[in-house]
Order: sequence, then C-alpha cells, then structure tokens
Amino acid sequence: MRNIARRITRKQRSLVLIAGMVVATFVATMPATGSTPATSAVTGGEASAEQPVTEETAREALAEAKKIKRNQSVRGVRQVVPGRHVAGRPDATIALTNLWNAKDALDGSDKTAARELLARPRATSQTCSTAVCVHYTPGSGGDRASVAYATQVRDVVTKVHNLYVQAGYRKPAADKAVTPGKVDIYLENLYDEGYYGYCAPESKVSKTAATAYCVLDNNYASSEYGYYNTPTENLRVTAAHEYFHAVQFAYDAGEDRWMMESTATWVEDEVYDSIDDNRQYLAYGQLEDQRKPLDNSNASNLGIYGNWIFFRFLSERYARERGQLPAVVLDIWRRAESTYSTLAIRRALADRGTTLKTQYTRFAAGNLAPRKTYSEGRAYYAPVYDGRTALPAKRQTVDGKFTLKHLTYASQRLVPKKVGKGWKLRVKVDVARPNANAAVVSVFRTDGTRGVYYLKPNRDGIATKTIEGFSSKRIRKVEVTFANASSNFRCGQGTAYSCRGIASPDKATHRWWAKTYR
Repeated sequence: MRNIARRITRKQRSLVLIAGMVVATFVATMPATGSTPATSAVTGGEASAEQPVTEETAREALAEAKKIKRNQSVRGVRQVVPGRHVAGRPDATIALTNLWNAKDALDGSDKTAARELLARPRATSQTCSTAVCVHYTPGSGGDRASVAYATQVRDVVTKVHNLYVQAGYRKPAADKAVTPGKVDIYLENLYDEGYYGYCAPESKVSKTAATAYCVLDNNYASSEYGYYNTPTENLRVTAAHEYFHAVQFAYDAGEDRWMMESTATWVEDEVYDSIDDNRQYLAYGQLEDQRKPLDNSNASNLGIYGNWIFFRFLSERYARERGQLPAVVLDIWRRAESTYSTLAIRRALADRGTTLKTQYTRFAAGNLAPRKTYSEGRAYYAPVYDGRTALPAKRQTVDGKFTLKHLTYASQRLVPKKVGKGWKLRVKVDVARPNANAAVVSVFRTDGTRGVYYLKPNRDGIATKTIEGFSSKRIRKVEVTFANASSNFRCGQGTAYSCRGIASPDKATHRWWAKTYR
C-alpha cells in the first residue's frame, strides 16, 4: 500500500488514519490461519497448529471484502491517492487474503459471494514474457489500456520477477489453467476507487502456500495520481511492492499482515532506490510513532507500511547480499513458512549470532539519529522523544517512568541549560524484566559526535551511567531510551499482533533518575 502521507499535513494525516478504523476490529479478531499457531507457545516456540476459522468470523471476512467490490470485480490495496480517499474502505490485499483463508467456513450463497469476490478480473488480450502474462483490454477509457503500456508493464514486472528469483526467493506459484507456469497480471482503472493495485491468493499449493494473481492500474496517469512521481515511477514501485506479495504467498499466505506489508514496502526502495516513494510512510512507523507495537497489524494502523524502516535497519546492519538484495529478509521469509513473524525474525537473527532484543534496542537508539544510522537518513524524519527536561547549573535530581508495550520504545531527553564547566550528569535506570527489556544512554555532543552506551542492568534491573563534562558548550542533549523487546507470544488470542497472540510478558514499567552535580 502507498499513499500520500508524506505530502499532507498532520491534520490531514489524522483524517487518513480514521479511514481504516472501520476494519480495525475485524482484523484484530481475525483468527490465525496458514502457519499461524493456535492458543499455545507461551515461550514463542514451534508454531505449526492451525486455528479453525468459525463461520461467524468467515462472514465478517466476507462483509469486509464486499466493501472493495465494484461492478463484479475487486479493487485493491493502496488506499489514498492525491485528492481522493474512500473512507472506511479496507485494504484489499488484507481483506482478500483474510477472505481466502476463511472461505472454507462459508456455505451456500456466502460461499458463492466469496468465490465471486476472489475471482480474477476479465480482459480480452494478453502479452507474455517467460515469467508473467499481462492481461488487458486494448483501447482507451474505462478499464482499457494501450498495447504499449501493457508491454511496459510486462517488462517491468518481468524485471522485478527476475530480480527476486536471482536473490533466492521462490517464484510465485503460478496457476495451471489460464497461463500455465506464469503469473498473471491484470490491468484495470483503479483510480476511480482510490487505489494503486493489489495481489490476491487463489489456490493452495501446500499447507501454507498459494498461487496468486495481481492487478495494477491501467495507466497511472498524472492527471489522476498526481505529479509527485511519474506514471512510470508509480508503476515500478507498485509492481515491486505488489509482486512481492505474490512471492510471500509462495511461502505463507496466512502470515502476519504487518510483516507482509512492511517487507513489501521495504523492497520497493531496494528494487528502485532512486524513487524513494516509501519515505512517505515513515510518519506512521516507529521512526515517528514508537509507542505503537512494531507488529501491530490493525487495518487502521498505517505503521504496517511505515515499519519498513525496521527491515531497512536489519538489511543495512547485515548487508550481505544474494543477488541484488540483502539476504537477511530472505532468511526471515524462509522461516516464516513454518512459524510466525517475530519468531521467524528471531531465528534469522540467531543464525547471525545476535538476538531480536539486541537488534531492536539498537534500532530504538539508532532512530534518535537517522542521519548517522541509515544510508539515506538525511532525508528521513527528525527523531522524536517522549519527554524533555532542561537541567540548569544546580544540584538537582529529576525522575520519571515509562510503561511500554511489547516491541515499543520511548526516550527521555535531558538538556543542559546554561551549564558551565565542572558539572556531571548521573543517570540511573530501573529496567523491568531485563531479560526482555533494555536501556540505552545516548550522548549528543555539540561537535556533532555521539556516544551510545548500552546499559547492563544487574539482577534487580538497576544500571547507572555518568556523563562527564555535562556543559552546554560540550553536550547538546542526552537521551535515555527504554526498549521493550518482548517477543514471546501466547498465540491465537484474537489480537492484531504476532500470531494473533499476546506477548508474554507484554507491558513493562521502567523508571529513570537523573542527577546533576559537581
């Protein structure tokens, strides 16, 4: 999904967020499917048992999918385009995938309706490469597309396909009926519904994997989609994003939605580095909204797109490539076939000699200095903090606390105010459950350098750090950051988090004290 979040005001941004809230409850209560485990795995262990889909839940999935219907066809994923937004319209890839996973629990007219919603669009012509076929109706107006444009789509999607295969990803599972052995792409006028494109699963090929087809716009005309990107740029990043969904379905069509969307948004910039369209989502992800869990898959949470930055963090830290893409995300998706999102990440990191707790804590600290953390960080949003305290040149102690949910973080900023030589700052933290949580002290100096200190709490969770020379001339600010990296889940609880589960433990309250003295 792409929208114009970066190109609208914060007031407008809040209106965009409201649009997805209609489906938030549905996605939060959608039962586990595919490889998502049933109620179990308090320690985040093996996850292979499926949770049955009830008829009631399946009907909810059908009701949501009907909201994306128009003239017997479906319209998809990318919900906001310049000047247009369809309030209350669900994300089509999520809605269709949920319906696909739930369809077997329906019967009678409901099953017929589901089949119609999941059906492919219609087209009269096609142009094919060795990997894909693009289906379209020649001409202009309505859903029609020019022959030249259909050929361009074919070439763009084929390039994307080849890049993913060369990087070690599975080929999307192709149908055996329409164009055997090839993935089908359909062209329609999606702008009328305020969308860019979508992919949908179609037929099971294993316990978790499915074939897929995709739908893209029939021209991405600037008169409709605006001039921020050219029509070709919109086509390219949309193809990279949507086709990655088809690749994901070849591993697990029931995987946690946050990881599906975050990695699909991540890969846009890996394939087309110069377009940078995914930056518009950073306002919704943890670079700006760190109090919302990383794995929140609620339909109202555009953070599932903005949290591509977490996978950028991992892929820059573990930059070894296969083909032209960082291998770390490939390794995560290979593990996702047999388990759920955060456990797949943990296992991929364990193979690299590290942990999710360590890397999430580094991610939290790194987001305070995007320019120093990311290769393109100068273009990212300015860092945010939860609290700010100015400390004058006098002996005093200040304190505070943060209560954090799983996979969130928060920072307290301490700033010297007209402080001269000879002053020191001592920071003390009380980290709740240090096995899953951590604290970091970052010192930002006036000369542009930065010191990052990962604290090592004792068995009671206590740790201290003393900053020498806490003067206004030497130090610009000190950030005290707490990270709750809890990623063990009791699965199948009907939440919008990893494996529809509840983190164990989830909330944790951390305390801090800061004392100036000389």
